[in-house]
Amino acid sequence: MIIAIRSCNSWRKRQSPARACGYILHMRPRLQRSMIMAISLSVILVGIAVPASGSPDTNLASGGKPPGGWIVDPSVYQSIFGGVGVGAPQGRVVADSGFRPYPHGFPMPNWGTNLDFAQNALVYGMPTRVTLEQLDGDKYQSPAPLNALSLRRSLGNGVCRDPRSIDPKTGKCDLILGAELLAQMIETGAQGGHCFGLAAAAAALYNGQLPANQVGASGLGINAANPMGDPAIQTITRLFGAQFLAPDLLPAAVAGQSPTELVETLKRTLPGGTVPFVLTVFGESGGHAITPYAVLDRGNGLYDIAVYDNNFPFRALAVTVDTNTDSFLYTSAVNPNSASYTWSTANKSTIALVDIDDVLAQQPCPVCRGKDQGTLLAFSSFPSANAEEITIVLLTPEGQPLASDLYRTLQPLNPPTESQQSAPLIFVDPGVDFLVGVAAGKLAASQPIEVYALSNGASSYLLLEEVTSDSTIVFGVGEDAATFQSTKASSPRIQQLYDGRTTSYDVNGHPLLLPKEVKVNQDWDRSAKKVRYSSSAKRTLSWNVQVTGVRDSGEASWVALRVPVPAAAEILVDYSRASATTAPLAWVVAKDKTRTPMRMQRVTDSLLDQYRDQLYAVQGPS
Repeated sequence: MIIAIRSCNSWRKRQSPARACGYILHMRPRLQRSMIMAISLSVILVGIAVPASGSPDTNLASGGKPPGGWIVDPSVYQSIFGGVGVGAPQGRVVADSGFRPYPHGFPMPNWGTNLDFAQNALVYGMPTRVTLEQLDGDKYQSPAPLNALSLRRSLGNGVCRDPRSIDPKTGKCDLILGAELLAQMIETGAQGGHCFGLAAAAAALYNGQLPANQVGASGLGINAANPMGDPAIQTITRLFGAQFLAPDLLPAAVAGQSPTELVETLKRTLPGGTVPFVLTVFGESGGHAITPYAVLDRGNGLYDIAVYDNNFPFRALAVTVDTNTDSFLYTSAVNPNSASYTWSTANKSTIALVDIDDVLAQQPCPVCRGKDQGTLLAFSSFPSANAEEITIVLLTPEGQPLASDLYRTLQPLNPPTESQQSAPLIFVDPGVDFLVGVAAGKLAASQPIEVYALSNGASSYLLLEEVTSDSTIVFGVGEDAATFQSTKASSPRIQQLYDGRTTSYDVNGHPLLLPKEVKVNQDWDRSAKKVRYSSSAKRTLSWNVQVTGVRDSGEASWVALRVPVPAAAEILVDYSRASATTAPLAWVVAKDKTRTPMRMQRVTDSLLDQYRDQLYAVQGPS
């Protein structure tokens, strides 16, 4: 995995800029359909919640006969991942926490997209069985988004519009809009896999740092019969998101540490009976997070670190360290029939330990109201087929490369995949206005893109449902303004959010069929409660515009659809006196300042049903 975003002076002039400045990112492959069908048939035949025949091997994988039985017949795991001895650690145990992949690991493998989760439900029957017909017809239930309680656990009560309104029984509250957009960004980032969350949650549950009901387990540390319902999904996803939020986590993981010192640390700490760390590996093929729980001495300076790899449920795998050369080697794959990926000192990969306490700690909130901490810039994942054809750069408002000391670029810890590729995270210093440039070469697959620019109290979001080959788009991020321009015809959706002391607002602009090279401006005067939508088009454009206000007493959203705006004219929306029953004032303002009133209508459920593809929910397009 190459994680750098490179500011190339000539990126706009190259025939294929993505080849010169791009990055190659890999995430977790999905099971092939032929394998899914074969395995699902075997699962249906043997059923679920079948106890293992005989006693499992007393080894580093199972640790003796587990108390709860297998939620899926062991033959299913063997048919996918091979026997428990494949890739198992070797040598004499010199440090042992007592953790075992069975029963302390999760009973199904890592997943990325909603489709991956549905495929797991087809094979393993969790949280509910999905049939092939449901899978083919996209008629399956996706995991619920991060809720207020999960966000509060990670970020504190600042994610609530009014912390005094927190429900004492459920722990839930009315979220600020920035928190909802942040949750959406974390879920988008997890499309490459939830490995970091799985590794951390399994360890924290075993350590007693997370209660069993918060993870959905049947008892403290006993995870084998976890039904993988909402408690498990919420905890795994929010802990996955810690890597986006903890300022030093990813830099330390990517920098790595001495493999020999890492072994010595585990030898000192694991005999205490807990798993205090997540182990990370990082290299050109991507990043991965696993759970280290024992150390074995193989003799002659060689050690195996026994790990629970969440791509391999209930298996003990080994990271090998040679203390003579201070080097390491680890190979992982999703299943025996998919490509394997090797991280090693020889191929310049790094290895590190991340403290579980740091993952569980309350993280800085990048969207909560308060002092500006800078901008967290994130992107949706890309199809692997397009990976080498996508370039992302940061520019000044004048179009020059942004100085590299004004931002940091980091790659999330996602396991490799053949279908999707994770985009990097970028942290931009406070007070910096900038442009995001995305250049596409010859694209081999359909390419949508989402851009998240998250900052304290105010955030911006861009959705482009289709990026075309050989095109460049520019999205401008400022305190009160957003801009967009593309070298090809497009239809961008631009959303700006602001969370005030008592009321949150979001404003949306959607120029339909925007011609190439036309620049769009969305200027928001928050103090006057006015929004101007304009463009450099030389002909009439149609616009959808929407303004939403949210407070504890309720929410009101007003929209105008397909508004014709002549060349050199603009839309002006004044929502200073708007309410749930009073529409904002709105006009099309001509070049000579002549105003033509335009009607805004209340967004209702029936209107959403009628214009679902053109209206916005609280976060992003509906």
